[in-house]
Amino acid sequence: YYVFMRVVLGTLRQMWAQFDAVLIVAGLLVLAALLAALVAVVVALGHETPDQIVARTWGTSVGGGVAGAVAARSLGLLLSRNAATHASQHQALATGFVLGLVCAFVAAVVSGLVSRRGSSASSASIEANPKTRNTVWALNGVAALTAVVHGLAFSSNSFTFREDSIVLYLAQTLAVALVLASVKSMRASATEQQRAGAVRALACAAAVLALNRVSSYSTVCREEQLPGCTPTFYGLPSASISSIPLAAANAAMVWLVPLVVRRFLRRSRSDQALISKLWVSVGMRVSMGMAALYWVLDSVDGSLASDLAGGGSGASSAGGMETAAAGISTGPAAGSDWSDLRIVLARMAVGVALGGGLAAWFASPFCIDVAIAGPGAAPGKPSEVLPTSLQPQSSSKSHIKRTDNGNGSGHQTTAVILGYGNAYGAAYLVFVSVVFCVLYVFQQPMGGIMLSLLFVELVVCAELFDSLRDALGMADGTPLLPAQMALTAQLAYLGFFATGHQFTLVSIQWSTAFVGVREMQLLVCGAIVVVNTFGAFILCAASVPLAGLWNESLGSQALRLAPNSFFSRLSAAGALFAAYNLLVSASAAAFAAWFRRHLMVWKIFAPRFMFSAPTMLLSSALILFVAVGFAAARILRAGLAIGSVQAVVARRLRGGV
Repeated sequence: YYVFMRVVLGTLRQMWAQFDAVLIVAGLLVLAALLAALVAVVVALGHETPDQIVARTWGTSVGGGVAGAVAARSLGLLLSRNAATHASQHQALATGFVLGLVCAFVAAVVSGLVSRRGSSASSASIEANPKTRNTVWALNGVAALTAVVHGLAFSSNSFTFREDSIVLYLAQTLAVALVLASVKSMRASATEQQRAGAVRALACAAAVLALNRVSSYSTVCREEQLPGCTPTFYGLPSASISSIPLAAANAAMVWLVPLVVRRFLRRSRSDQALISKLWVSVGMRVSMGMAALYWVLDSVDGSLASDLAGGGSGASSAGGMETAAAGISTGPAAGSDWSDLRIVLARMAVGVALGGGLAAWFASPFCIDVAIAGPGAAPGKPSEVLPTSLQPQSSSKSHIKRTDNGNGSGHQTTAVILGYGNAYGAAYLVFVSVVFCVLYVFQQPMGGIMLSLLFVELVVCAELFDSLRDALGMADGTPLLPAQMALTAQLAYLGFFATGHQFTLVSIQWSTAFVGVREMQLLVCGAIVVVNTFGAFILCAASVPLAGLWNESLGSQALRLAPNSFFSRLSAAGALFAAYNLLVSASAAAFAAWFRRHLMVWKIFAPRFMFSAPTMLLSSALILFVAVGFAAARILRAGLAIGSVQAVVARRLRGGV
């Protein structure tokens, strides 16, 4: 027996205490190299297009990857003989190839930047005004500081499990900096347009501060945070099922969110377009309404099941965190009379969003229309024919075109292009609203409320930085991209916590796997859980191109004369957002490796790293293939294909004949 126990303990000790330091260091080097590559790409995109960067660096990168694979294989054989690592040859080759490829890519990009040094300046648009330059540098400096502090939060287990409070503090700090920048630009404004932009920026920054504070109300508590934390996600501190009043409050978002979207579209008269009227006013409300009704019925079923069980709302085992047992009253298998109706509602909500909203956007993405005033309208007085709601305002950036009616009478036809000033931004906002509606279906009532606030906040942020650009008198918002993407990334983490999640496995809301599903289906249910868990990151990643498209007019000369350079701005925004997530992931990995002998490594540090990896990969993939690569690229191509303003009006006039 003694010999048996010694053998078992020795085997268990080997299984528990095996950390391959070589692979750990190699992984950290790969993450650091990828972060350096993203920073280099952001800088290079100020001078080159993505195609030019790839064409210039692909040969060097592949050569570096091959050299890295050869070196890693030789080094791996040497370390294996000395029992310094247990990495296989395939692992050594793959790690060496990736590390060599990324390092060679960084070297090629940096060498290109050095050769171009002095030829052009990425900050040329702000160098003429020292006050503007100082404001931009201050905002970007605060953004960089908050990103570094977020990464350093994993240096302690106490900081790590209080990440929700830390992220709130960082987001509020950046929002306060934006408030101060707006006030400063208001005082230094030289024109009425700059002052109006500063006032709008100040109002939007104040709204961000308020919405961040409201979002922090929704919490689930980790075991380490008790008893100093009170969970509010399910309505009651001891509940694990959403209450009926909370589900009713979620139904109010059906009215509020489309109203806010139309309010932002109204400034450029984009709300008068057909797709805006059909989707935002009708389709969006129908999709959200069916999803909200689903969760109302779910809360009713859950309350009835709890009452029948005689225990009221079951207490949660982790301060409000949901366990697998809480899914009994949520899944259709609970045997309630509403199960079939709930399945139909969930599926129809997704179907309306994808089959209605996405299909309409794909067919005609732009929220533009042409209001025609007949020959009786006097020049310069479209109000005699056009309704008051369609008259262009000074801030609406609508475009007016007058043409002779061709009958020799001398009368002119007045055409007002509604939505002209924000054609690209409104078109992309419709796409983001479709993504939001799909995510909204799979969020529990409090999660739906907080995801709605996050969606509104993302639109407010787009208006905030565009107004700040006007207040500072900048030609474009490229210099402000670091601050905007840092705030967007922090809002993604705030939304993650507000929708009832923590970076622990026990906080995963397994019951949402049965939304719209009658029985367990591995792929479908797994995808639903992923959408529920990372919904905030998906929404923020999808909204990244708004940083470059918001309030871009249909006649943007920068886009028509240099479309590749305009696309580079969108790529830079996506790279900055990915760089923030990569910085957080690299920091989580580094501190998890450093604290690998810590008592709480498997309780705190390892789960945080486990969540950071899919967060980084999912966000980067969505930005690359969906947000920038598909949606934004399609809108830009469609905008270039429309033609000039004269062509738009001519087509409308021919259609009216």
